[in-house]
Amino acid sequence: MRALTLLIFLLTLSMFSHAQHKVCGTDEYTQDLIKDNTALQQAYNAYLDAPANDGYVHKHGKKAAVDTIPIVFHVIHEYGDENISKEQILSQVKILNDDFQRLNDDRTNTRAIFQDRAADVGLHFKLATKDPDGNCTDGITRTVSSLTDGGDEEVKKLIRWNYRNYLNIWVVKNISRDPGGGNTVLGYARLPFSTSEAEDGIVILADFVGNTGTANATNAGRTLTHEVGHWLGLLHPFQDSGFNSDCGGSNCLTSGDRVCDTPPVLEASFGCNTNANTCTNDVPDLPDMIENFMDYADGRCANMFTEGQKDRMWFYLNRTEFRGQNISVSAERNTGIHVNNPCAPKPDFHVVGRNTTICAGGWIEFEDYSWNGEVTDVVWTFEGGSPSTSTFSNPTVKYNTPGTYKVTLKASNAQGENSVTKTEFITVLPEEADIKSPFIEEFESQYSPLLWDMESDVEGYGWKILDGKGFSGKGMVAVIDENAPLNQEYNLYSPAFDLSLHERLNPVLSFRTAYSMRRTGTSGERIVVYGSDDCGQTWKVLGALIGISSLKSVGGETPGWEPSNASDWKVHQFSLDQHGFEESTNLILRFALTSNQGNSVFIDDVNVDRNVLSTEDINKSNIRFDVVPNPSSGQFTIKIEDVYEPIHIEITDILGQNLQTLEDHGSSVGHVHRNVSVSKPGVYLVRVYTATMSFTKRIIVSD
Repeated sequence: MRALTLLIFLLTLSMFSHAQHKVCGTDEYTQDLIKDNTALQQAYNAYLDAPANDGYVHKHGKKAAVDTIPIVFHVIHEYGDENISKEQILSQVKILNDDFQRLNDDRTNTRAIFQDRAADVGLHFKLATKDPDGNCTDGITRTVSSLTDGGDEEVKKLIRWNYRNYLNIWVVKNISRDPGGGNTVLGYARLPFSTSEAEDGIVILADFVGNTGTANATNAGRTLTHEVGHWLGLLHPFQDSGFNSDCGGSNCLTSGDRVCDTPPVLEASFGCNTNANTCTNDVPDLPDMIENFMDYADGRCANMFTEGQKDRMWFYLNRTEFRGQNISVSAERNTGIHVNNPCAPKPDFHVVGRNTTICAGGWIEFEDYSWNGEVTDVVWTFEGGSPSTSTFSNPTVKYNTPGTYKVTLKASNAQGENSVTKTEFITVLPEEADIKSPFIEEFESQYSPLLWDMESDVEGYGWKILDGKGFSGKGMVAVIDENAPLNQEYNLYSPAFDLSLHERLNPVLSFRTAYSMRRTGTSGERIVVYGSDDCGQTWKVLGALIGISSLKSVGGETPGWEPSNASDWKVHQFSLDQHGFEESTNLILRFALTSNQGNSVFIDDVNVDRNVLSTEDINKSNIRFDVVPNPSSGQFTIKIEDVYEPIHIEITDILGQNLQTLEDHGSSVGHVHRNVSVSKPGVYLVRVYTATMSFTKRIIVSD
C-alpha cells in the first residue's frame, strides 16, 4: 500500500510542475527499488514507521559514538567540465559541515518564526585519507567513462568503496532519470531502509557540487546537503502532499515528512516565495518553510534543518538496522579521516579540444590532469613528437610523420612518483589520404567497421552496421526509438579520402537514406553533414536534413519503422565544391544525427564522385555496363555496350588503392569486353570513365 501511495505522490507532483524545474530523484529512485519487491516494500514501511513505533518524540536526538562521516567523491568523467577540481569538491565539504553544524553564513536569513526550530545537527564530514586497501587517497577518485552521461546506477559498478566505512558520492555529467513534467534531476540518494553495498550512496550532477569552479550559482551547494539529508533518513516536507485534503494528515509522526516541527506543505516549493502558505491546518498556522534544506526552494534560500529533522537523522544513525550499520569507530580508523596523509600524485592527461587526430606537420597541446596529490614535477615523453620530452605542465608538440604514437606522463612530489602511458593515443594522418576518390561505401566489406568511426551509447543507441538494413544487404543505421536520449548527438565519421582526381570537376557527396516519422507534432530526427580538411580539427557544414521535411523517405507515421524495399529509400546530394573541399587531399565527412526520440535512420551507398550515385547514372545514359560473374573466384569480365568514345577503366580495392588501369578507345561496333584477373579474395571497385560521365560497380571475389 505504501508503494502505491508513493506512486500517487509522484504522479501528483508532476501535475504541480507546470514549468520545468530542477528536482531531486530520490522518490522516483525509491519507487523503482521497491516496485515488485515485497521484501523491500516491507523494509521501506518499517523504516517510515520505526520512529513512531518506538515512541519517538524528541528522545533519540542524542549523539552516537561517532559524529564524523568519512566521504569519498567518485568523479566519473570524459575530460569535460564534469571533471571538477579538487577545490570545487573542498568547497562542497565546507558547505556540508557548515549546514549540518548551523555555521552557514546565511543562517541569519532564517525568518524569526523559525529561528527557535533551527538545529545544529552536530555532524562532521571529512574526506577519507585511506582507501579500502589502506592506500593513500585525498578522498577523490577519477574514472574516465561515457557512463557519466546518463549512466545513473551503472556508474556505481565502475567504482565503489565499502559502504560500511564510506559515504560514496558519484559525480556525473548527466542523470537520465525522468521525474516527469520536463523536470531535471540534480541528484538522488539511497534511503537507509535497506542498505546495499551495490547501491548505497548518492549520485549528483557535477555542476551542482560546491559553490566555485563550474558550480551553479543559484544552487549554492545545497543539492548535496539535501541528498545527504535523504541518505540519513529524511523525507521531503511535501512527502504525502497532493492526495490528502488535510495537507498530509493530522498525525505528524505518520504523515508528510514524519517530522513535527516542519509545517505541512501542499506542494514542493520553487524559487524563494516567502509569502507561500499552502497548508492552513497546522496550529499555529505557519507559512511554508522554504528555508528547509529538504524542500525544493533555491539553494540560496535554503538555510536550515529543524530540531525534529536532527532527531530523526540521529535516530537512524543510532539504529544498526538502518544507517547505524555504516558508520562506526572502525570506519573512522579505517578511512584515516583524522590523519594528515599527503599522497603521491596519480598522473593523467588529455589534449586540448579532446581531438587526438591531426594531420602530419600539425601541433597538439597537452593538458595535465594528474590527481590524488599535489604535482611538483612532471616529465612527458612523446613518441614520434617534437620535442620528444618536456617538463612543462601543458606542452605543445609537433608531429611530422604519419602513424599512431604513445604518450607517457610521469608526475611526482615529495611523497613519490607514478607514471601512465597511453598507447596508440595520437593518430597522425598523411597530408594526402590513402583512399582516393571516386569513393563508394556500401557497408558490405569486412573492412567497413574499421574505416568508419561510429558513435553509440551504453544503451545501444547510435550508429552501427546491421545486416539486412541497407539498400541491398548491410547498411549503416542510427538506432533510435522513443526511449533514446532526447537531443543526444551521435556522430558517424568517414575515412579520409583524396579528392585531387576531381579537381575543378565539381565533386559531390551523395548517399541514400530511409526514414519514417514516428509521430505527428515533432520535427523528427535531423542529420547535419560536416566536412573537415584538417584531419578533424575544424568542421564546416555541407548540408542538413530535417526529419519532417527533407529526411523522411516515406509518408505517414509508423513507430519502429524499417525499410523493406527500394522505394523506401531517398537519394541526397551535397556539393563538395564549397569551403575549398574540391581541392582537398584529405577530406573527412561527419554525419551528426540528433535524436528526437523518433525512429531509426538508415544510410547506404555513400558516394564521393563527379556524379551522384554513379550506378544510377547508368540508367540515364545509353551505355550498358556490367561485371560478370559477380561474385567471382577472381576471373571476371567487364562488359560495356553502346560506347563510342574513349574510356578509362580502373580496378581498386575497397581502400581506393589502384590495382589495374585499362585504356580502351571503343570500336566501331560500340562495345568493349575486357577480362580481368584478381588474385586475392575481397571487395573491389570497377570504375569506368568517359569524357562526360563515370560509372562504378562493386565486385566480390571469394575464395
